[in-house]
Amino acid sequence: MPIAEIKHSLGHILLVEDEAILAVSQAEFLKLKGYSVQHVSNSYDAIDFVTSGEKADLILMDINLSDELDGIQLAKKILEIKEIPILFVSGYSDQKILNRVADLKHYGFVPKISSPDIVECMIKSALKLHQVEQSLAFREKELRITFEAMGDAVIVLTPEGQIRDINQNALNLLGYQKLEVIGKEISSFLYLIQAESRMRITYSFLNHSEGLMETKRRNDLMIISRNGREINVTETVSPILDANKNLSGIVIVFRENPETPVLVPPKDSESLYAKVFQLSPIAMAISTIKDGTYLDINPAMETIFQFEKEKVIGRKTEEFKAWSDPEQIQRLNAIYEQNGRLSGERMSVRHADGKQYEVLVFSQAMDISGERFVLWINLDVTKILDIEGRLAKSLEEKDVLLKELQHRVKNTLAIISGLLNLESFKVENELAKQSFLNAQSRIMSMSKVYENLYQSEDLESVDLRKYIEDLVFSLHDIFVLNPTKIKFDVKLEDIRLDLKRTLPLGLIVNELLTNALKYAYPNDASGDIRIQLIKSNDHIQLTVGDDGVGLPESVNIEKGNHFGYELIRSLTSQLKGVFSSVSKKGEGLNIIISFPIHGKD
Repeated sequence: MPIAEIKHSLGHILLVEDEAILAVSQAEFLKLKGYSVQHVSNSYDAIDFVTSGEKADLILMDINLSDELDGIQLAKKILEIKEIPILFVSGYSDQKILNRVADLKHYGFVPKISSPDIVECMIKSALKLHQVEQSLAFREKELRITFEAMGDAVIVLTPEGQIRDINQNALNLLGYQKLEVIGKEISSFLYLIQAESRMRITYSFLNHSEGLMETKRRNDLMIISRNGREINVTETVSPILDANKNLSGIVIVFRENPETPVLVPPKDSESLYAKVFQLSPIAMAISTIKDGTYLDINPAMETIFQFEKEKVIGRKTEEFKAWSDPEQIQRLNAIYEQNGRLSGERMSVRHADGKQYEVLVFSQAMDISGERFVLWINLDVTKILDIEGRLAKSLEEKDVLLKELQHRVKNTLAIISGLLNLESFKVENELAKQSFLNAQSRIMSMSKVYENLYQSEDLESVDLRKYIEDLVFSLHDIFVLNPTKIKFDVKLEDIRLDLKRTLPLGLIVNELLTNALKYAYPNDASGDIRIQLIKSNDHIQLTVGDDGVGLPESVNIEKGNHFGYELIRSLTSQLKGVFSSVSKKGEGLNIIISFPIHGKD
């Protein structure tokens, strides 16, 4: 194996490329940019490098390797050994290759014709995205550990009442194993009764007779477990709402209650609940309802708000002016006065050294030794919001890169078209000139797809109305020598279509229009060419017709081997569509193509 290069702080890249000149060029460019680059030329050295324990933050991999494994097969083997972000660089971009790449976890696909700066930008995005994914995975693991370690029984339901998740305490309470309950109706496993009446309790919101829009709590309940054991519980039911305030899930928490209630005095610092309060990583405080006097705060509260416990106890909330912006305090006070509680209101806390915490504030009234108090819970969401921001920035960078790639594809196609045009000047044979013109128009139809994508905010679909209008104008400029003779009647509905199917549709439109312009009106005859695009039920229907001379009887448009019509039939088949035509001598030709709106691969 080659000797490892010197290390740099930006990241360690393993370059898998069997073309020596390309490898040297890419490696030198990346080293200049501050990366440590290790180059291997085959799959065996790549696997040896990964298994040896050498550091690799990202693999830049060619797909077309000249040994037993290609880049996609090699990537699959590497990912079985170790989780490393892989960025594919290849001169191949046909759909079959892209489908194989899509089946693997990867961090991007860059054509070999891309500039080094684009490759570097994709590397930066891939490294950032991998870092964010690792942070999210660690956060998810933390939340999972917290979920399982909670002292309460927690059950997460779908809106229809199936058990989506359940922790071990809930399984112990019900007397079942996890595999027995996941994905099944909660009513089959939970036997909940009212303690005094012994009547079974059901959840009305599961049959949509009553909406669940806020947290609800009930006491004096009892669960009868699988083995017949009766457990007194307090139940809390909370909705999970999406951005549109629609119910997307339900969380049910059962807290087991002793048969004889135990009241915990605030001064009993040795009690179980006092220890939980002090050791909790969540910032919490207890104050009186009457005048807001603080009775206790935990160490997490001291850290976030920079309070000193000795200086807080016995004082009121309104005496502390520095823990948040006055406008935020006023807003929270107004919400609390209106609703009698806070349910996850966001607040920013800025320290004197500039450090800032983002906090969600909750409040819950409770009874302790016959007196009413408020428990304040302040959930630190700073890291979560930071991860969300970085992830959003990474996605924005990917959109910019994708637009740039589409722009470059459009320019490349324009260059190819221009080269064909230059070559056509050297050709004297009219048939050959026509072939060059046909090739140019087909390339132009593909180029305009990428031009529309580049100019659009939606990077995944094309505005067919604008695209076909642009195509018609361009073909008119190429083929129509006398604009007063040939007129276009264009009627297009507003329809968007994905890139994969817009390309074949554009080629179909190009073929139909160029055929009409070349053959429908011989001897400088005049006429109208009609283009119509409509959406009917779940299908898109394209109609292209003219009032020209019609097809000769010797031409069979639906079965013949004329290249243009053979291409149209193949492209229609690719769209899973149907093709039909009506031709009358002297009355013109009409061609109708219909295909489903939603494609099925």
